[in-house]
Amino acid sequence: MKKSFLKIISLFLSLTLVFSISSTGVMAAENESVQLPSSEALADKVTEGAISSIRTVGSLFEGLEPVDSGDAFLNNILKVLYNALNVIVEVLVKTICTIYPDPAGWKDLADHSTDTFLEGRDEYKTSANAGNCWSLGYSSRSLIPDDFESGKYYLGRDLMNKKAEGIYDDMRIRVAVLDDNSGDGAVVLGAIDALGVTSTDVRSIRAGVLEYCKQEGIAVSSINIMSTHAHSALDTQGVSTEFFYKLFVSSIQNLLGIQGELPFMEAPAYFKQYFVEQSIIAVTEAFEDMESGSLYYDSIDASEYIKDKRDLVSKEDIPEIAALYFVPDSGSEDTYIADITCHPTSFSASNGLVASDYIYYIDEYIKAQEGANFVMIQGACGQLTRDNIDVDTTGMDEWEEKGADTKFLGETFGEFIISAEYETELDPIINVHHKEIVITPENSILALACEINLVNNQVYYLEDGVGIISEMGYLEFGNKVGFALFPGEFYPEVFWGHEIIGDTTWDGSDWQYASLADSVEGVDVYCVSLANDALGYVLTDDNFAFMGHIIGEGIADEVLSVGKHTGSYFVSNYLELLDSYIK
Repeated sequence: MKKSFLKIISLFLSLTLVFSISSTGVMAAENESVQLPSSEALADKVTEGAISSIRTVGSLFEGLEPVDSGDAFLNNILKVLYNALNVIVEVLVKTICTIYPDPAGWKDLADHSTDTFLEGRDEYKTSANAGNCWSLGYSSRSLIPDDFESGKYYLGRDLMNKKAEGIYDDMRIRVAVLDDNSGDGAVVLGAIDALGVTSTDVRSIRAGVLEYCKQEGIAVSSINIMSTHAHSALDTQGVSTEFFYKLFVSSIQNLLGIQGELPFMEAPAYFKQYFVEQSIIAVTEAFEDMESGSLYYDSIDASEYIKDKRDLVSKEDIPEIAALYFVPDSGSEDTYIADITCHPTSFSASNGLVASDYIYYIDEYIKAQEGANFVMIQGACGQLTRDNIDVDTTGMDEWEEKGADTKFLGETFGEFIISAEYETELDPIINVHHKEIVITPENSILALACEINLVNNQVYYLEDGVGIISEMGYLEFGNKVGFALFPGEFYPEVFWGHEIIGDTTWDGSDWQYASLADSVEGVDVYCVSLANDALGYVLTDDNFAFMGHIIGEGIADEVLSVGKHTGSYFVSNYLELLDSYIK
């Protein structure tokens, strides 16, 4: 009870502070707007933005529990104050967004080009054609620039503005290109060791790959660039690069209609260009490496070494690893592709070294044990992270000790992957389809991030507001194993159904969707997060709590999310995609 009381006091103080700031901000905006040429229009926009952000009075009382104890009473007060804080923060940020000048590069939706969007294959097939056979090509390249020692590159982790101080292991892109040789086009699976990669950069990579394929006469149906979500890699998005500088300078550039990179941001701009170019090379190398072989599938229980930081998902409900195993006819290197659901966050937030975490050690272990290749894709990781790691560091120097836990986890996962049975041989059948979606940010913090050029997602003007073009997809091998490709960081309960977190709900409503693991009859379907875009956390609508770090205990921080209804929007679009493709 004492703990709940202290939370109420701290939250009340937060409310008071934010309310005073937001009131001052709106008053200043209204006073300043009188002096602007378009004062009336601007004032109307500010008012409309603020009003549209304010939830109904009833929303302040969402999800209250029966008052049967003192703790329950205090928890209800805490929730009401918290909901009020959400409203005030959203009004404040939306007001800032309304006043802040839009970048000159924003376009009307009618000007959107689909040149680098691939719809996939037209027909869903349930049997292989005569002569179909598997082929796979592999490549891996480091993405660390040659002039890394200059000390001008940033680590990609939150808004930390932390420049990389050295290299612990590596940061790579790993690529597998697969084809069933049906003539319908190959599929690219590229995984970058990064917190996330925006759709803008994904489509730049696609453009280069498509140009190569056109020159070489190669049919390609799907090009997917994903992120492993490594928290100690170099910043591929811009989120960790001088927030306050961008906030100030971008306002001037936007006001003057100036496009292009900000002054003194040459290193981050160069790195974006560099990792895009290296990724294109890696994909083309994988195409050139293709050879025929057999493809196998298995699922692997690694729950002993994974936990949910919220203590909501039990060990028995931790998603299994989905693993594909390619054996070439020539006897050359085998290739493993694994969908693992675990945050690569073994290094602390204060770490200044570039590292891809356990992914690096899986790769090294599989090379050492099998002489094989490896590609990792990230599952519905949410708040899932490593667990049950107790490494004896006796005799290790400081450098070895720093990476002892992540090395243990990587080698453990590596052993699981190469030791699986792989008794299911897949028929040479690929089914793949993609759908473009337009996302309207409910959370104005994302809109502000786009306005100040913190991230380079392409924003479009809609009839009412703005939207971001993204995409989702479905990829299936052998009518046995499928991957649902989503552009955000999925929470496991969004994909596997609300039941895995019991009766936990923030607003008192229910999550209406059953497990997507069963979304295609006869197919084991797994989630892939951060596929072809990086749009923040994706939760069930009923458990969206915005600034959840204030509450703690079983609630995550949803500030880094498109909004409350992102989960249902993504899932409903995914189900519509399946309905239109699988008939």
